[in-house]
Amino acid sequence: MNRFIILAAAVWLGGCAQFYAQQSNVNDQIDVWVENHQYDKALDTIDAMNPDHALYSELRQRTGIIEAKRSDYIDAQLDLASNQEAQADWAEAIDILDAALNNLPDAPELQAQRAEYEERRLASIGRSERTILTARARYLLATRTGEENLLKARPGNFFAQQRYRTFQQDLKTTSRELYVVGKQALYDNDSSTAIQALSLSNRLSPNELSQELLNSIQAAQQSERQAVRTEQAVAAEQQWPQLERAFALSMSLNDLNGAQRLLREMAQLDPTKAAPLEEQLASRMKTESAMLKERGELLYSQGFLREALDVWEEALALTPEDSELQANAERARTFLNNLDRWSN
Repeated sequence: MNRFIILAAAVWLGGCAQFYAQQSNVNDQIDVWVENHQYDKALDTIDAMNPDHALYSELRQRTGIIEAKRSDYIDAQLDLASNQEAQADWAEAIDILDAALNNLPDAPELQAQRAEYEERRLASIGRSERTILTARARYLLATRTGEENLLKARPGNFFAQQRYRTFQQDLKTTSRELYVVGKQALYDNDSSTAIQALSLSNRLSPNELSQELLNSIQAAQQSERQAVRTEQAVAAEQQWPQLERAFALSMSLNDLNGAQRLLREMAQLDPTKAAPLEEQLASRMKTESAMLKERGELLYSQGFLREALDVWEEALALTPEDSELQANAERARTFLNNLDRWSN
């Protein structure tokens, strides 16, 4: 029974124009459709009329007027929707076009513009989500010292330990989410967003995945600059401001490994200019390594052995000759290996 109803409805809809084209009061129906901006129904019905129909000639003459009204209506709706672009209100623009498509569902101009606005809406949502995630990452970084100080003040307190464990989990979760953002940005050829997301990911919770992608982006950028310099010697001098900006960005993102990579390239171009930056980076790396060493000790004392090892290894990448760091890392590595053996 249901299949019969669906089939009957389909036949009725498909033959709607044919049905109305045979009615004596078709002129009145055409007027209603035109008034409601359903111009395609009106035009389809006129096209389906039998030339012998009493109103055929009269309605055929109206075709040009109806088509003009249709075109004006579409232009008006597109203009109305475009007025939302200044505020980036893509949802409102889509609502306007959806209302128009309700009247003219087959209008390609409306369909194409709606598809474009939908793409912009989704992109806007993605940017908003990235902005919120980045803000959360910066908040976690800003509060990390405070969280560590709270635990240091009450190292044996159960609630302080639980709070710090929750904070560590937040760091890891946000770090993983930033890695996904950075990876997607890399696929989208948006290296700026990728570098920012991956650097933040690594600062929250040192991880090989973010660092490897970050290294690959920076290596690719370095190769591009070297290729340009090979083709044109004067480009080396022109690239210095670009390298300075990239160095400053790496320092601001606390990507000291990336800054070190850039500085080696800058030293090849102009050792004299690079010398002050080398001193700046060396001081920063020493300070960062000492902070990471202390953070690793706190993590180790609270049973975060893997996290402590990751932090100490990050510190060793900055100051590889630090014997105390080497001993700490080896102790954590040995402990973790023993735990693996005991668990097996």
